[in-house]
Amino acid sequence: MEKKSPKVSIIMNCYNCESFLEEAINSIYEQTFLDWEIIFLDNASTDRSANIADKYDQKLKYYRIQKNVHLGKARNLAMQKATGKYIAFLDCDDLYFKDKLAKQAEMMDTQKFVMSYGGALLIDKNGQNLKKIFPEIKSGDIFGRLLLKYEINMQSVMLLRSFILKNNLSFPEGFQYGPDYDLFTTIASKCKVGVLGDLIVKTRIHSNALTHKKLHRVRDELKSTIDRLVIGDSKLKKRFDKEL
Repeated sequence: MEKKSPKVSIIMNCYNCESFLEEAINSIYEQTFLDWEIIFLDNASTDRSANIADKYDQKLKYYRIQKNVHLGKARNLAMQKATGKYIAFLDCDDLYFKDKLAKQAEMMDTQKFVMSYGGALLIDKNGQNLKKIFPEIKSGDIFGRLLLKYEINMQSVMLLRSFILKNNLSFPEGFQYGPDYDLFTTIASKCKVGVLGDLIVKTRIHSNALTHKKLHRVRDELKSTIDRLVIGDSKLKKRFDKEL
């Protein structure tokens, strides 16, 4: 009998993440929604990350690459291993609320969105609450709003894998700061997006976070995305001229 694919593949990219890794993985195993797999890509870690990942059962599928690569490429490699109907993401220092997958899978199933996201609770390195960030945008055609204020939290995103494959979409592999901005803004320029008003993830703020180290790349990478999307599409450029 052919093995049934899980409904959600959760992408975890890891590079020397031992400090918070077990807590992050546990937040997936504690989900009320059970039909998932973890695609764990070890991006040439040199710490105890592999030993921590090895403690879990077969629902965590471990893959290792021998040479460290940029985050966009690592996420693409992991997505190639995914088998679920949907793809979700969790960085190794962040956490899911227990009903994250249940709420999002239901929204995606019933409303037929190809992408959805939700709110985030910011926490510090000790797990203490810092700030609640609720989405300001409502579900629907959100591209113009994203041009004015990008609010998509990476950890809260869920994608329809068949849409990604059909449209040959991926994270830009040369980007160091905003590969997620590029892919998610591209999807929003093509389709309506579902927005959950609830807090569904916890995002950890600390000085060693990868995005903190790559802030100098923001302007060039975001400009590259907008130029690619809008300059090459006269209709899109005209429609969102004010926001641009």
